[in-house]
Amino acid sequence: MRDDVLRLLVLTDTAILGAGGSERFLRNLLTRLPPDRYSVDVLQLTEEPTFASRVATIDSPAVRLAYHPIGAVYGWRGISAWRRTRDQVRRVNYHVIQSQHEKSDLISALLPRRAGQHKISNRRDMGFQKSARVGAAFRRLNSRFDRIIAPTQSIIDKLVSDENADSTRCRTISNGVDTTIFQNADADRRRRLRTSLGFTNDDWLIGCVASFTPVKRHVDLIDAFADVHAAFPNARLVLIGDGPLRDAIQRQIAKHGLTDYVSFLGKRSDVDQILPALDVFALASNTEGLSNAILEAQACGLPIVATDVGGNPDLVRPGETGWLVPAENSRSLATALKEAASQQQRAKQMGANARARVQQDYSVDAMAASYEKLYRELAHAG
Repeated sequence: MRDDVLRLLVLTDTAILGAGGSERFLRNLLTRLPPDRYSVDVLQLTEEPTFASRVATIDSPAVRLAYHPIGAVYGWRGISAWRRTRDQVRRVNYHVIQSQHEKSDLISALLPRRAGQHKISNRRDMGFQKSARVGAAFRRLNSRFDRIIAPTQSIIDKLVSDENADSTRCRTISNGVDTTIFQNADADRRRRLRTSLGFTNDDWLIGCVASFTPVKRHVDLIDAFADVHAAFPNARLVLIGDGPLRDAIQRQIAKHGLTDYVSFLGKRSDVDQILPALDVFALASNTEGLSNAILEAQACGLPIVATDVGGNPDLVRPGETGWLVPAENSRSLATALKEAASQQQRAKQMGANARARVQQDYSVDAMAASYEKLYRELAHAG
């Protein structure tokens, strides 16, 4: 291996070929690292995803994927994963170890120090999954990371206040989206996309890309949609994703009598072929980092109705690119969606504004370049 090749070990709790915003982030980053300048090992602390559950591939010859499912990080499997990682770090002189999510961060923090090796913790959310025990552990271990990176200042602020993170070691690098893949559609393409999905030009489509988990608050979105549909009978709701709450969500929809007006598209690898067919994008989460789903919708020229949490205010400028509403408030969510439905020309302009801003401020290439610069800075620091 050439001396100028940077060796990177990535630890993550989830399978990066599966659905999810943090998974898309890693795919976007790793596939843009020049293969002649990087050698990347990715250790995923989960089962290898089935072929059917994969939504993407990674074709870069510089990136190698491995899986080591562990379950709870405190059990014997967690110890086994730590030992495996320790042994791998001894064999390979990595310049940078980058961890993502709680289990991976804990394992990385506890690895023995090696001269010339640097650790990055990549925090993707507001820490909503951390127990008090895990939070206490991070208050002791955050100092073992050379850098803590987050996509939005909201996450950094919380780490500094709640986990005693050293602000001088923290940095924000925004997520990025490929606007050549995620882009708006002209009238003809939009019509074709809608037809392929079973909709007409007369339908007014609200879309949401999110896993069916409690924090995504589909319960609020469904209640809001019931109100919207009563006022605008041509409104339709398009749900992209899957998860443990799917049955409960379907029961809630049936209770409202909306079964014929809500489409479940499941996990999709072609979200870029669905978003341009929509009229508005809605996200009702009660916590977010910097939402890739919102960025991708904005790149497709959609106005956004989202909750005022986490990094959402970084992306959604009220009155310019969409609406921000309080979390867990279906009435406010419905009011914003009805405004979008009743002011469709204004909403379209918001969507155009959103795409222009993504092109300017949230380029995936700019994101990758920022990480490259960080890796090189650390590697050259010795």
